[in-house]
Amino acid sequence: MEEKILGFFNAVQDLKKAGIIRSDKYLGDIGEYICEQLYKIKLSDSKREKGYDGIAEGKKYQVKFHNSQTRTNIYLGKPKEYDIVLVVLGPESLLRKGLNCVDSFIVYKFTSSEVEKFKNKSGYSCGKAQFKEDNIDKKYNIPSLQPCHLQ
Repeated sequence: MEEKILGFFNAVQDLKKAGIIRSDKYLGDIGEYICEQLYKIKLSDSKREKGYDGIAEGKKYQVKFHNSQTRTNIYLGKPKEYDIVLVVLGPESLLRKGLNCVDSFIVYKFTSSEVEKFKNKSGYSCGKAQFKEDNIDKKYNIPSLQPCHLQ
């Protein structure tokens, strides 16, 4: 078991050296990296920009990553602080259930005005109803990483 733990920390170090992981929020960093590649976003160097993660074509982008096998919604931040939010569903995300998508990661794109419609008592969030096959914006595939609902 100790080899597995060591392997995890070695993998984290490798991902940090490659510039994929930039903080202690590993999954969020992987989501940001995927969106940087797909949307040509210039990620914030400081990682401390209020309400957004990067800029592309003059627009502020917020990136959210969901990979939970139990949670059925995702918090979307404050739409007044960004122009576009990109939601990355990872291979283990429960929000993928029922989707016929074999790609490792799928990305949904919402404008801040669309997110305003998702307001609830605890902020802005959305659930399964917003994640349909016909509104997937982009896909990112790692061939040997298959979504868990297809395994």
